Amino acid sequence: MVMYFCPFCNRETEHLNVTEAAQSAHVTRRTVYNWLDRSLVHCVHRPSGRKFICMCSLVMSDSFKSSPPPDQVPIHKLFVRRPSRAHGKHP
Repeated sequence: MVMYFCPFCNRETEHLNVTEAAQSAHVTRRTVYNWLDRSLVHCVHRPSGRKFICMCSLVMSDSFKSSPPPDQVPIHKLFVRRPSRAHGKHP
């Protein structure tokens, strides 16, 4: 864990490399890269090409990070089915 200035948090924060971030969040490295691609965590790119994840952004709700964006939710999950009525009865 190292300290870097996070331009998103606008302060110096603790940063983890991708492997440490994955272990800390109990996810795979691929998941951390997915979060990076979706801009769900803050990242500092070092001249060496290594990426360091801002710890403050990593502690955001994991359920938020793992839920698909609204445009990727299957259409059938956007509608709620009403319970069927009793046979032969009308309101």
